Formats: sequence, C-alpha cells, structure tokens
Amino acid sequence: MSNLARQYQQQPKGIEDQQQKQSRSPKQRAFPITKGEKGLALLAVVAFSVVITMIIANYASAYSLNRDIHNLQRDIQQQSQVNDGLQLQVVELSAPDRILQIATEELGMSLDDNKVKVIQN
Repeated sequence: MSNLARQYQQQPKGIEDQQQKQSRSPKQRAFPITKGEKGLALLAVVAFSVVITMIIANYASAYSLNRDIHNLQRDIQQQSQVNDGLQLQVVELSAPDRILQIATEELGMSLDDNKVKVIQN
C-alpha cells in the first residue's frame, strides 16, 4: 500500500532558500536618517576637526615662542656675565696708578707737574 498516487515534487534546496529570501520583506527603520542630517553630521565633524587643528596650532606656536623666550633669556644672562667681566677689566686697567707706571717704565715718559693741564668736563 504505497502511496504512489501522489508523487512528491522535490525541489532543490537552493531554490527554496531563494524563495524564502524573496518572500521576506526588508525591515524599515523606525527613524531613517535623511540626507540633510547626514550633511549636518558631516559638517559638524569637519567643523570639529578644524577647531581642534586650530587649537593644536595655537599650542604649538605658544610652545615655540616660549622656547625662543627662554633661549633669549639665557643668551641675555650669558652676555650680562661677559659685560660684567669686561666692566671689571675696564676698572682695573683704567686705574691712574697703573697708567702712570706704564708711562714711566715702559714708555719712558716723565711726569712734569708744570706742564700738566687739567681739563674739566
């Protein structure tokens, strides 16, 4: 007692999968994102990037100026030390006793008080 009266049609599995995929309707989002919203989001990202770039550029320039200021202060301090040393040498070398000693011993000059003229500034 076979059931030969009814023959089953067998379909390949690939066809069934395609039919099931076609029968399913794609789910629509509850709140779709419009082109305007996408444009605004892109504009916000670009604006944020520009602002961040400007902030970083300002920090970099401030750092550079600060470094230059410190270098100049160091150079000024070194030059001040050199100037102080030279000023001390000027005071030592311009002592009247030293000038008189060099004039008499090395240059053979003599001091004659009658010929000395004092000039007032």
